[in-house]
Amino acid sequence: MITGIGFRYEQVAEKVEENINILQLKAGDKIPSVRQTGKDLKVSLNTVFQAYSLLEAKGLIISRPRSGYILNSFGSSLKIPATKSRPMLPARVEITAMAAAMMKNAKENGIINFSILAPVNEFIPITSLNKAVKASLSESGNDNFQYPLIEGHPNLLKQISRLSLEWKKPLNPKNILVTNGGMEAINLCLDSITNMGDIIAVESPTYHGILQSLERRGLKALEIKVDPETGLCIDDLELALSNNEVAACIFMPRCHNPTGSSMPEENKIRLVELLGKLNIPMIEDDCLGELSFGTANGYPAKAYDNYDNVLYCSSFSKTLAPGFRIGWVSAGRHHLNIEKLKFGSNISTNGILQDAIGKYLESGLYSKHIRKMRNDLQGQMIKYIGAINQYFPEGTKLAVPKGGLSIWIELRSDIDAFEFQKKALSQGIGICPGHIFSSLEYYQNYIRLNYCPLWTNKIENAIRNLGNIIRV
Repeated sequence: MITGIGFRYEQVAEKVEENINILQLKAGDKIPSVRQTGKDLKVSLNTVFQAYSLLEAKGLIISRPRSGYILNSFGSSLKIPATKSRPMLPARVEITAMAAAMMKNAKENGIINFSILAPVNEFIPITSLNKAVKASLSESGNDNFQYPLIEGHPNLLKQISRLSLEWKKPLNPKNILVTNGGMEAINLCLDSITNMGDIIAVESPTYHGILQSLERRGLKALEIKVDPETGLCIDDLELALSNNEVAACIFMPRCHNPTGSSMPEENKIRLVELLGKLNIPMIEDDCLGELSFGTANGYPAKAYDNYDNVLYCSSFSKTLAPGFRIGWVSAGRHHLNIEKLKFGSNISTNGILQDAIGKYLESGLYSKHIRKMRNDLQGQMIKYIGAINQYFPEGTKLAVPKGGLSIWIELRSDIDAFEFQKKALSQGIGICPGHIFSSLEYYQNYIRLNYCPLWTNKIENAIRNLGNIIRV
């Protein structure tokens, strides 16, 4: 019988994987039928179908008409080769021109755009947000038409604080500053704790916007390997810190962009302890953290920060409304300095939109919206991965995300992702080449694919076309 936490079909999938390993099944071997698995585990046939769909999406099993399911001949789990020597040396960052060109080309030519990491309108509670905005505009005697407080709208600060009540160390509203999106939060942190020429430890791969921020400030990137399942490799980080004078770190412990990995809780605690004892500030990018699937969610690293050393950055751009550009930062002992930098930069963030999101959060609708969004995104992810396994050639590898909005894909070693992107754009399809996720040359045959666009025949045909481009 299946018991415990998480979606039941995920637990069934894990149990089936365990049984495959115990029975030592080989490629081509038949696995127990849907009916038999349902009977053995005492779950509904629909739950087993969902579990088998997830395993099929992962590339572990294949459906054979009138024959049931068999073990696949090749898996889909991406593993960064351990034999690949990667000297951990700080490097100058020069990717802004490449990233800007990629985004512009995809926006102008990508009829089907898998490159922009943002929720499509179907995932945004537009009606409820419209009501909240109208309420913010129509209330008599409100101050929303005046300059807001530097730190942010009081009700929004209160509601953001409430989101952290389950943490071991919840956020105090007095220690939260509202920003123009998550990137302003990260940039304010960098301006507060770094100087030109400093070495900043980042993940490899990492979000290209972080690398662009380092480049603008003349900072050097020290890339630390990310495991596609467990996230940042802390042993590698320890080694790098012992050999380099690192001024700060920027990491994404939950729903890492681009791999979709999430660090286990014990790893987050170890990370916070390591950097806290060394007094090396850590900027935590948690803009995608709310979109973790099933049991993978956990807490951000900030929840375990006993050193006041984590500068926590997040936003509502990935969960509510990208166009509102509402983010926030809670920067520990650096918070007062960041408030001064915010005032000197742009004084404050849009008060009407702050108030609107505050009202929406206060309504209690947010938690229900997030639960539905996670579930819908996981369904999307399963369909996308299933299509990639079906249409991309053998030798393709991918990291099955534990949350977020995208899939990290390794193509054959002879494929140049930048050239692949150009060919895809000629067919009206936008993708992100792996080049922009590193200051070095590690990911030239990788791509990132956003699985948020709602699944349709048009989307399936686009993925089929991408597979055909690779085969040529």
